[in-house]
Amino acid sequence: MSGRDRQGSQVRAEAVGAVLVLAGGVVLYERHLTWVLVLAGILAVLLGLARWSVFPGRKLPKNRVRYMRVRLWLRLHPGRGQATVFQLWLRWSRWAALRGSSRTCRSLSFGQRIRAGSAAYSVLVGVTHYCHRLRVSLEEHILVMAPPRSGKTGWLARIILRRRGPVVSTTTKHDVFELTSGLRARRGPVHVFNPQGIGGVPSTFRWNPLDGCQDPAVAIRRADGFAYAVSMDGVEGGGFWSDKASDYLRACFQAAALGGMDLRQVATWILAEDATEAEEILWDSGRDQWAASLRELRGDAQKTAATVRMTMSRALAFLGDPALLDAVLPAEDCGLSIEEFLRSNGTLYMIAESSNERAPLAALYACLAGEIHYQAALLGSRMPGGRLDPPLLMALDEVTQICPVPLPGWLADSGGKGIQIVPVVHGEAQLASRWKDHGKRIIEDTCGVKVWLPGISDPQTLEMASRLCGTAAFREHGQEHLSRHPVMTEDMIRQLPAGHALVVRGGLYPVVARLPMAWKDRAYKQARRAGAAVAAVTAAPAAVIEDSRTARRAAVPAGNARALPRWPAPVPGASPDGNPFATPAARNGGGHG
Repeated sequence: MSGRDRQGSQVRAEAVGAVLVLAGGVVLYERHLTWVLVLAGILAVLLGLARWSVFPGRKLPKNRVRYMRVRLWLRLHPGRGQATVFQLWLRWSRWAALRGSSRTCRSLSFGQRIRAGSAAYSVLVGVTHYCHRLRVSLEEHILVMAPPRSGKTGWLARIILRRRGPVVSTTTKHDVFELTSGLRARRGPVHVFNPQGIGGVPSTFRWNPLDGCQDPAVAIRRADGFAYAVSMDGVEGGGFWSDKASDYLRACFQAAALGGMDLRQVATWILAEDATEAEEILWDSGRDQWAASLRELRGDAQKTAATVRMTMSRALAFLGDPALLDAVLPAEDCGLSIEEFLRSNGTLYMIAESSNERAPLAALYACLAGEIHYQAALLGSRMPGGRLDPPLLMALDEVTQICPVPLPGWLADSGGKGIQIVPVVHGEAQLASRWKDHGKRIIEDTCGVKVWLPGISDPQTLEMASRLCGTAAFREHGQEHLSRHPVMTEDMIRQLPAGHALVVRGGLYPVVARLPMAWKDRAYKQARRAGAAVAAVTAAPAAVIEDSRTARRAAVPAGNARALPRWPAPVPGASPDGNPFATPAARNGGGHG
């Protein structure tokens, strides 16, 4: 073979080798390129999911309710316009509550507050996205709006479980007692006021509203509690009639207290339309002004007097039931020492039936709750910082029906006195039906934290909640510019997932949180397994219901120079024990309203 042929063969061999090398390189490149593309795709998906999880998009979802529910189920940020992680840490965290706890927990040092746990200086409202816990200070009132059977009882019981200080709980059922009494008994004495025997839970004490009414200030407070608890809905000038009823009731209360009588005699004076005996007691005791106010009932303004008597009789209408009468009769060693209850971090469960808008025990419960509120504020004023320590919790479920206390006035300054109030209502309409529109506005303005549970159907309540959440910038489909839309629409609030709630606090961004329930609490589960979830309480002995005249004479100290005043003619059809409400005729005269 010539040299030229050999050179050509070598060139061809090199070319074939180059082609083979190039082909192998292409195959190897394509194989690696496939893996590179696969890894790049996975990374892009992960980055997209991370961005979707952490940063809600600006594009307005087609179905905002479904979008929010999915994100809440994944424990993610619900959507634009709601609090970020940094904002949650800065304003809602345990450390945020700890920073201001020196005002509410002066009896504990900084180290003691840390060791005692966050429940000593804050309230756990819920758990929001990324499992961040929402805590608020003990001096902030919490207004809860929730329809029936929406989970508010379990959430309220969870707050009571963890409370360090004294607690007053009002409810229409005994489930709060069953969920919390066992653990609350470890912190202090447990008291129950349940004259109607709901759930078979006995009352542990009796409370005489006339006890201490020899003091004019006490008589005024008790009379106000009874008079202003009577609903005057539909009555023109209802405030005037409540004021006049309070004026007459305070005079009757003091006269009965000075004469050693009980509420039956007060009812007799009202229904018999003859308070001459009360006038004589007040004249003889030097209470000339109060005696003169009672004389107005015998004046020429018969229509005015009749309306005032109707208001007073409705406040005392519960005396027609012997079981309810037993709850207010005087008795030794069966009463409630409010100051001792507050100092010993006790728990008081006030349970009452509410079959209609005017519950029979509403006036009595409002009077008792008002006395506790006054004593707590007075006791706190003598403590360092001028507030009760540890603070009192007043968990007022169904507050408009069974315990209509003057919330607009209480909420204004109770937080600075060491009293935290948690009123629970069904919606704005229920607030307005009790305290009118201006009272409703005051309650909403003075409650720093507002909670809406799912299922609310009142358009006014939903609109108010949506407007408080504000607006955020979104880009609608087909638009290139941003436009403002509500952060939480009305249907988003109404269709919140079960167990969740919308929370708005002051000027902060809104938050959607999962509510902690009492039956999921670890301490409650342990107590239930040990059979100690429900406290064993001892029923107060029944009062000996005797003739009120005999009781009155026995109560007057021996050697009293003042002669016993004469008794008025008995109410026609009155019972032998002197109870003017115990017969149908008398009940029709007093009425439940």
